[in-house]
Amino acid sequence: MASITKRGKTWQFTVSRYVDGKYTPIRKGGFTTKKEAKLAADEVELDLSKGFAASYKSDVFADYFEDWIKDFKSTKARTTVERYQNSLNVVKKEFGATYIQDITKRKYQQFLNAFGESHTKGSVRKLNTHIRACVKEAIDEGKYG
Repeated sequence: MASITKRGKTWQFTVSRYVDGKYTPIRKGGFTTKKEAKLAADEVELDLSKGFAASYKSDVFADYFEDWIKDFKSTKARTTVERYQNSLNVVKKEFGATYIQDITKRKYQQFLNAFGESHTKGSVRKLNTHIRACVKEAIDEGKYG
């Protein structure tokens, strides 16, 4: 059964599924009404019951971030590309093989706080801007919500 929750001004659903001996969530958000979230959750549960679980596979965030840089930022100026590569190195170091869906707001804030202890405010702001843009794209693609 799906869990429907309100996040700010929008609604999200979470559907648990059993994979490789443990429960993993499928989350999607950005719904304007609770009913929309419920209908989408019902559709996901129906797909899972029919065996269409492969389409709900989660991505490793560092891999997604790297692909996103290649697709959207590789044509920028050299210094901009280097800045994104630095952000990618930080993401790989801090998040490693963490799936997109496993990164919560609290975990992300703790990451930013820890990063800010040894870096300038501007560096933290740039890193956050890069990651936020990537996450917005992931949400638009339905990878996370």
